[in-house]
Amino acid sequence: MATVKVGGREYNVEVRGDKVVVDGHEYDIKVREEAGLSSVTAGGVQYRVQLPPAGERETSSLAVQVDYRPFAVEIDGRLSTGPAPRERKASGPAGGGATAAAVKGGVTAQIAGRVLAIKVKTGDTVAKGDVLLLLEAMKMENEIKAPGSGIVKDIPVAEGARVTEGQVLAVIEPD
Repeated sequence: MATVKVGGREYNVEVRGDKVVVDGHEYDIKVREEAGLSSVTAGGVQYRVQLPPAGERETSSLAVQVDYRPFAVEIDGRLSTGPAPRERKASGPAGGGATAAAVKGGVTAQIAGRVLAIKVKTGDTVAKGDVLLLLEAMKMENEIKAPGSGIVKDIPVAEGARVTEGQVLAVIEPD
């Protein structure tokens, strides 16, 4: 068990193979390597995580990025009781927590919320104004619409996922 401090808050954390226990709450986790980033799904929510190079991880203080946002992490104690299973993926389009500026053709969340429903799938052709997904924010259902016509190249979020303002929800390649 380790104490992990992130943004001034402390958490008791233990990694048990494919599960992580945070302050007594257990979450299933999956880790997948993609194009230099780790895609971590914890409790059904996907995050893009970038760790420092392996040689810089030996310290108790780490500078990490989660969904392309920087965090200072301090670890006191032993975090893991065993390695989490890792799925390898040769490559894939960027997305997840990326911002539109980081992903060409990215359609972003205008407000933080939860993905209620995804109305399209990768490979679908969409026209300007077509509904891509429904996002619940501030107890209201918001339609996220295609800004132009094209082909859906990626949907880096899942139904039920919590998203942040500016996070990429879909990637559309223009016609």
